[in-house]
Amino acid sequence: MLTEKQQKVLDVITDFVSKHAKSPTINELQNLLNQKSKRGVVQYLESLEKKWFITRTSSYRWIRLWNSIWLQTMLQIPILGVANAWQALSYAEQYDYWTIPISKTLIKWNQSDYFIVKVDWTSMNDFKVNNKYIENGSYVLINKNEKVMNSKDAFLFIVDGAATLKVPKKEWNNIYLMPKSKDSHHKPIVLSSDDEFFLNWKVVDVFNFD
Repeated sequence: MLTEKQQKVLDVITDFVSKHAKSPTINELQNLLNQKSKRGVVQYLESLEKKWFITRTSSYRWIRLWNSIWLQTMLQIPILGVANAWQALSYAEQYDYWTIPISKTLIKWNQSDYFIVKVDWTSMNDFKVNNKYIENGSYVLINKNEKVMNSKDAFLFIVDGAATLKVPKKEWNNIYLMPKSKDSHHKPIVLSSDDEFFLNWKVVDVFNFD
């Protein structure tokens, strides 16, 4: 995963290589990034190398993209916050602070139709998406195009300005946001038609890195 600043550095390097067929020098990167010191540039490069986005050599133009073909087949999908898989406790403000590179083969719509949230807590740890459980600490891929609520899929809801992942169930004028957990202490969130909530699209994939 890259921070927003690290992604900007990688984009600048990739753009320079595509235009000039060679990597930028430290001085050139310093100017392109408006950095005050060379050390700041080097720190970004060290981070990108640790995450396998670049490799560095001993030559004058010493930066090498790790795999330009790999970069062309991946999309950087933003993480826009944390969704609480217990009660709706986490603020749901959209703040793009990381991205995760995801294969284009997994993205069926436009890249802008997708975002990722990190899962906090365990109320969905008995629910699978693409045969993968939604665990505490999972990253879930949300598709903005899939908005039709049903009782078979997990959705991201915004309740009173906070994000939560649940499976919806509708009965008369009530909507129940149902947990799907191995832990019995998790209870549904019960909403009425008067409550302020927003269905914020379907979970279409799950990534468990740990």
